[in-house]
Amino acid sequence: MLAAMRNAFLPSGQLAAACAAWTQISLTATPPRLPLNLADTKAGWTQALSALTRFAGSASYQTPQAFAAQAALENYGQWQQAGEQAHRLLIHGIDLGLSGDVLRPVYQEIVALCRDAAGVAEHARTSLRQATGQDHGVTAPISSRSADYPIGVTLLSLATLLDVQDAVPALVEQVLAFDTDQLLDYLSAGALELEEVSETLYHPRPYGALQPFFEQVTEALPEPLLPYLHTQYLEFFQLSPQQQQQGRPWLGTGHWALEVAALAVLYGWEDRALRSSPHYPADLVDYARGRLAQGGSGDA
Repeated sequence: MLAAMRNAFLPSGQLAAACAAWTQISLTATPPRLPLNLADTKAGWTQALSALTRFAGSASYQTPQAFAAQAALENYGQWQQAGEQAHRLLIHGIDLGLSGDVLRPVYQEIVALCRDAAGVAEHARTSLRQATGQDHGVTAPISSRSADYPIGVTLLSLATLLDVQDAVPALVEQVLAFDTDQLLDYLSAGALELEEVSETLYHPRPYGALQPFFEQVTEALPEPLLPYLHTQYLEFFQLSPQQQQQGRPWLGTGHWALEVAALAVLYGWEDRALRSSPHYPADLVDYARGRLAQGGSGDA
């Protein structure tokens, strides 16, 4: 039994070394993309990085296969919390204006962390089945039908914007466990060479407003994304916190409409109109297009 448990987890990341390197990143080398609440954003980056550093030095990260049954399940919960901290780190890094070249290795290590979390989840399932006869419904690292959904959108969007398309198959298969909807399929279609996409959207707020884009069937064009950016991002952030909380949960990707930027790159759009929106990360689009023009991809 112990041999099976050890084989259930094969780490692919080097989180401790990565965290040590990230402490050396200058948070003032480039102008922030989002200057509002700059001190809070820097503090958020530091807090998320500190949490990941502690996790990287813990037995939870270093020897997850040593935990069994209920302890393995509880340990997997620690990995899920680390994944949430990693997502916060990425978003803070985008807000702080970190360049594509700086964000790219951070993103790659976070993808590795998510892939490793999938291995820890499988270890927990195996251990629980051996101990109790059932796996207790251990979920994938990102449960796309839950409030985790924006993390999936962020990771798949950044795979395009940071030119790490080789991360997409593992994200879909291992991290999302193939539980994808229409938007996630569109974001991953190129890397997976999908011929058909789902017609279901898991979260109508804000993504239901993308239906005019999805309904173009034969040729996706950027025009429907202009009102989407305006109503679902600009107008949303102009609402009071109380108004934002009315209705179904808003599960967008924060200030930045990363999904719109990724679609612009994937479909090769002329995006001058989209660039007028304060929620469109135009410089990341330029970074991705620059790498594509140079033939960059994967780990190159």
